Amino acid sequence: MRKLIGMFTVLLFCGTLAAAAIQDLEREITQISDKAQKSVAFIKVSKTMRGPGPGMDPFWDMLRDFGFRGNGPQFNPKQEGLGTGFVIDAAEGYLVTNNHVIDGADKLEVTIHKKTFAAKVVGTDPKTDIGLIKLEKFAKGDIEQLPLADSDAVKVGSFAIAIGNPFGLSQSVSFGIVSAKGRSNVNITEYEDFIQTDAAINPGNSGGPLLNLQGQVIGMNSAIFSKSGGYMGIGFAVPANMIKSIIDQLRGGKKIKRALMGVNIQDLTPELAKHLNIPENQPGVLVSSVAKGSPAEKAGMKKGDVVTLFDGKPVESSAQLRNLVAFSPFNKKIALTVVRDGKQTTLMLTLSEKFEFEAGGDGEGASNDFGFGVMEQNGKVVVQQVDPQSLAAMAGLREGDIIEEVNKKTVRNLREFNAAAGTAKSLLLLIERKGREFFVVINR
Repeated sequence: MRKLIGMFTVLLFCGTLAAAAIQDLEREITQISDKAQKSVAFIKVSKTMRGPGPGMDPFWDMLRDFGFRGNGPQFNPKQEGLGTGFVIDAAEGYLVTNNHVIDGADKLEVTIHKKTFAAKVVGTDPKTDIGLIKLEKFAKGDIEQLPLADSDAVKVGSFAIAIGNPFGLSQSVSFGIVSAKGRSNVNITEYEDFIQTDAAINPGNSGGPLLNLQGQVIGMNSAIFSKSGGYMGIGFAVPANMIKSIIDQLRGGKKIKRALMGVNIQDLTPELAKHLNIPENQPGVLVSSVAKGSPAEKAGMKKGDVVTLFDGKPVESSAQLRNLVAFSPFNKKIALTVVRDGKQTTLMLTLSEKFEFEAGGDGEGASNDFGFGVMEQNGKVVVQQVDPQSLAAMAGLREGDIIEEVNKKTVRNLREFNAAAGTAKSLLLLIERKGREFFVVINR
């Protein structure tokens, strides 16, 4: 009996602690939500769509059907959009939102804590979907700013709070966790390093803050993955550190500048790693070409190098390396660790702001049992045709591709191609396609 009473007492004590912890968490969320009321904005955007446009006037549409090529009357239909933003500088009245919220805006109305202000667009960066706006008139105490966290320090599984105006419902709060970091290849923006969250995000949340339990902004809600147009548990936020980098330039009225290395890169697949004598589980990014005169060439980088560390940070994907380069300072020496021919070496790289890439008699065609044919054209080996059901097609080879190397041997004609390919059981091809070079592996 004493044992049972003791167990019951322990359970009761643990239950009391759990309830207290939940109440503390609830208190944190409500305090953050209350404080954010003077920081999170409801943005109403007015746009004017110019031009006659089909369907705008049945009479003119009928004339066009009969071959009339005149412009007809000009129309200025008004369009309105809704979104969210948040204050990053209360003294100057600066707010951050998404570029896609304010793109093409003629007029902005910003409502914060039941007060409406006129605002203007300061600058935008479509490649990261970041926009900066400024209130035209406001009084001290009307608004409060939200601090930006170090998004690199955010952990997967951490709590996340999303605040915004989904479907125009102002000051809506949702709660969840950080589901993933470094999401790229989502095809939303050109530079992607998204924080993924399951906190409910819907249309209208765009531009709103994603907060941690300290009330700091870890990201800006930008997009959702949805088959229905509504919440499905996957939302994407631009990380705070990317916001800092872009906003610093926009506030100064500067054009966004990004550093360049002067290489083409691709993800390191197991097949490529095997052919390049790279350890199976070695993270890294493969360099498929190095432009002449580029910072990479000056640092001693060569095609076939595998970049494993950039400025001390492990490199795991081409999208990540691209972001690391783009948001690095100019004229700073950066240590780059690469694996070349199975050996690790360190290169010192100085990034530049601009760099112009150099895009890097016909013979009869020849074919092979990999399922593609080649021909010699203007001193190059060109893919003439690819069997849609072949190994080559499965590997991604296309008609018109220029084959520069076969199994690490340069080929400039059919003789060199046949000598390099021979009876090989697999091919490691260096391909040029529309000025871009990359590797392709075809196994029998």
